[in-house]
Amino acid sequence: MSQPRTGAITAVAAPQYAWRSGYLLLAFTALAWGINFPILKIGLEYSPPLLYTTLRMILGTLTMFLIARAMGILKFPHRSDVPVVFSVGLLQNMAFITLVTVGMQYMPAGRAAILAYTSPIWVVPAAALFLGERFTLPRAIGTGLGLAGLMAIFNPLAISWQEPGVVTGGLLIVGATLVWTAGLVHVRLHKWHGDVLSLIPWQLLSSVVFLVPLALIMENPSQIRWEPDFLWNIFFSGAIASGLCVAAQVGAIRSLPAVSLSLNSAAVPAVGLISAIFILGEYPGLWDALGFLLIAAGILVVGLSDRRQALAQRRRLAALQKR
Repeated sequence: MSQPRTGAITAVAAPQYAWRSGYLLLAFTALAWGINFPILKIGLEYSPPLLYTTLRMILGTLTMFLIARAMGILKFPHRSDVPVVFSVGLLQNMAFITLVTVGMQYMPAGRAAILAYTSPIWVVPAAALFLGERFTLPRAIGTGLGLAGLMAIFNPLAISWQEPGVVTGGLLIVGATLVWTAGLVHVRLHKWHGDVLSLIPWQLLSSVVFLVPLALIMENPSQIRWEPDFLWNIFFSGAIASGLCVAAQVGAIRSLPAVSLSLNSAAVPAVGLISAIFILGEYPGLWDALGFLLIAAGILVVGLSDRRQALAQRRRLAALQKR
């Protein structure tokens, strides 16, 4: 095995984090993505779910192409990156967003926000199974807390069984997080040749290419109510939540350590719960609140564990550099 280059060691041992800009970007994404859950719930009153998702993804794609063009990084993907472009586009964009949108027809926006952000919990066992990462005690505790949170939300005593589709909606959203996790496993296995931000427009475009015919086959465009409130709604959900926020998230990833990004995974559903109260008048039940706290605690435990592991790795690499 060849030794890593000195520059690579230095970069890992002493990362340069842009804390202020990173947390500003993180706050923006948490607010916008959290608010997007009640916005999405309102949008479904004007449009069938697949067509709504299609319009949202088209606007997000156009926004990302404009951002990439303005930054001077718009270029065709490297041939080796094409498989992961389709993987992210179909799994983490099209499938995830579509399943969440369809599932939201059957449940409150706040509960949907909690369930949609359980992905970090599923990443832990997936990384152990498919990526060979260690399943440490802190990660096991974090996963256990997350699963306990899911059990609290799906508590048979808390679910209104008389509401049609309430279980189906929850299962669709949990299924969306599993699909998203599968996409993440592929991303982690992939050796990138292009800049991640420059690939996002093409990832979104690949999702649109498959989503447009599917939506047109499954649903009738004449059912969309093209009213001013809907135009503002789809603009926010598309251009901002599916466009600007994606670019902001990449910027935050480059600026902050992993544990801070774990905070964002807990912050988005919190904003979703609070915004659903003010926008929709949806008040979370006791079991929803308990489930959120358990899931957020699990995400934070996993994030702190990842941080300790990263620091230990940097110390080992720094020691190698001194030899």
